[in-house]
This record gives sequence, C-alpha cells and structure tokens, in this order.
Amino acid sequence: MLTANDILIGLEIAVAIMFIVVLYHALFIAVDVRKIVRRIENITGQLEDVFMKPISIAEHLMEYAIDLFEEKTTESKKQKKKKAVSKKDAKKTATQ
Repeated sequence: MLTANDILIGLEIAVAIMFIVVLYHALFIAVDVRKIVRRIENITGQLEDVFMKPISIAEHLMEYAIDLFEEKTTESKKQKKKKAVSKKDAKKTATQ
C-alpha cells in the first residue's frame, strides 16, 4: 500500500519534472523572443532608411535652392554696385 509520504514524494518528483519542462520551454521562448527582437530591429532600421531617404533628398534640394538663391542675390548686388560705380565714373568723365 501507498502511504501519504510515498504520494508526497511522487508529487514532488512530478513537480520537479514539470518545473524542468517549464524551464526548457522558457529557454526556447527566450531564444525566440531574441530572434523576434532582432528581426524587429532590422525592420525598423529598413523603415527608417525608407523614410529618411526622401527626407534627405528634400533636404539636399532645399540646401541647393538656398545656395542658388544666395548666389543669385550676391550676383545681383554685385551688378548693382558695378552699375552704381560705372554711373559715378560716367558722371565724373562727363563733367571733366
């Protein structure tokens, strides 16, 4: 006949085996979670590249446009100064 002590020992062994199985499954779950996290990081990196590419192109276009406008304004200012200087020179030569 089985005594209460024998049943308790059997239950302890069953619990220990179940605990080992749970730890085994937890190990595989942790490995799978690491793989999932790596994949998510990879996907977010790809998405970041996809979204940042048009933004960087727009930034380069804006910088180009700003440089072009600055160049045009400096050229027009130089031309105005040359015209003003040439008008002064023309007046001086006309008065002499």
